[in-house]
Amino acid sequence: MNTSSSCLNQFNWISNYGPSFIVPASNCDVLYEPCDFFKELNKTFSNAKKRIYISSLYFGTDPYEYELIDSIRSALDKDPSVRLVVLLDYLRGSRIDNHQEKTTSKSMFLPLIQKYSSQVDFYLFHTPLLHGFLRKIIPNRFNESWGVQHMKIYMADNTLIISGANLNKSYFDNRQDRYLKLNNCPDLCKFFIDIIETIAKQSFKVEANHDEPIFLGKHHPYEGDNAQYRLEVEKNLLSLMKTYQIRFPKPKSLSNDQALIIPLIQMGMFNINNDRDFNIHLYSNLPIESKLYLATSYFNMTKEYENEIIDNKRKDTEISLLTASPQANGFYGSRGISRFVPIGYSENEREFIDRAEKKCSNDKQIQMFEYFRSQWTYHAKGLWLYEKDKEYPVLTCIGSPNFGARSIQRDLEAQLAIITDNQELRKKFHHECKRLFQNGTHVTSETFKQSSRIAPVWGPLFMRIFRNFF
Repeated sequence: MNTSSSCLNQFNWISNYGPSFIVPASNCDVLYEPCDFFKELNKTFSNAKKRIYISSLYFGTDPYEYELIDSIRSALDKDPSVRLVVLLDYLRGSRIDNHQEKTTSKSMFLPLIQKYSSQVDFYLFHTPLLHGFLRKIIPNRFNESWGVQHMKIYMADNTLIISGANLNKSYFDNRQDRYLKLNNCPDLCKFFIDIIETIAKQSFKVEANHDEPIFLGKHHPYEGDNAQYRLEVEKNLLSLMKTYQIRFPKPKSLSNDQALIIPLIQMGMFNINNDRDFNIHLYSNLPIESKLYLATSYFNMTKEYENEIIDNKRKDTEISLLTASPQANGFYGSRGISRFVPIGYSENEREFIDRAEKKCSNDKQIQMFEYFRSQWTYHAKGLWLYEKDKEYPVLTCIGSPNFGARSIQRDLEAQLAIITDNQELRKKFHHECKRLFQNGTHVTSETFKQSSRIAPVWGPLFMRIFRNFF
């Protein structure tokens, strides 16, 4: 076996930001379309022999989701030892999606909770950032802006699917995201099981014989000692992650048929900033003459990231960013104040491009693209790094975080950083990157002078006020 690895030598620093899991490259399947994501979830859940773990923002209430429930039910039916654990966000998971039938994420799972009570554990995480008087006065549609459980981890036995997609109809149909299926990765699955269980112990549990979810922890997140609650969760998470980093340290070698996977956890409210620190290190240490491709569904980059990407960027590197066009933004055409959100993101883009063009003198060192695909919305995020003169990326990151303040400070996020010398796997990631960017239209400062893109006078003010909430 060839134990040399150019990627491990170049990127050995990534093991500083999480435990190091080595998996066969052939165990990694890149999915490209929402329909593939739905098909694999159905198959993975229905074939579960021991356990199903779901971590998402929410669970939809349409026929697609009922089909997923049926797949889960079939696994629970086949073997009474199969365990189902679900972790959703309290605020989003309790919101009524179907007003005619009054269905919520929680009500979708109630039949399973009632019938398979010994097999099912259903949890709702409530952010400690929304508490006291504020929690009582903020309306339902806006309370989620204070912070949510945002990790998108879907597991059955030793199979893991990581994505930025929620379990909702549009994400299975015409909302483009990214999806990676990892087969036979027991250690990585156990890591995320322990992360989910740690959060679950400080969350609310939904039980068949109680109308309201029951809080399991010692300090209540919005009625009790808020500071103590956050300290308790922080202590438990840090202890868990330290244990895993000791058990799965930086590898000494990586063969050409393997991939190194580092889970990056970002939970700023609990002082867990591995994903943020990883990104800052990467941006400030890009390989010579490399090309970095960044994707984010909502363009709201922090000043910290902007400084590294624009002000501290070396001239020999190239950076391309892909975000949703206003029409492909998930908030486009929505009701109430949400309908102004695409305008706010557009203003963020304009300010970023103006700053980049002044710094780089329009020499295409930094380029922005907007995703547009008729009748589709865009939700993909992550990055791909190409070394000098290499056709395929050496590094990719995939998961739930965007590059904004909200992801860093308010939400619970998780993604994977993956490096490999395996050409087949690199080719899959390259194909994924190109498929996304081929639907991107190049935008410059001139784009925002078009009548359709000139923001209302209140546009910049709106995003400055609410920037950390979207």
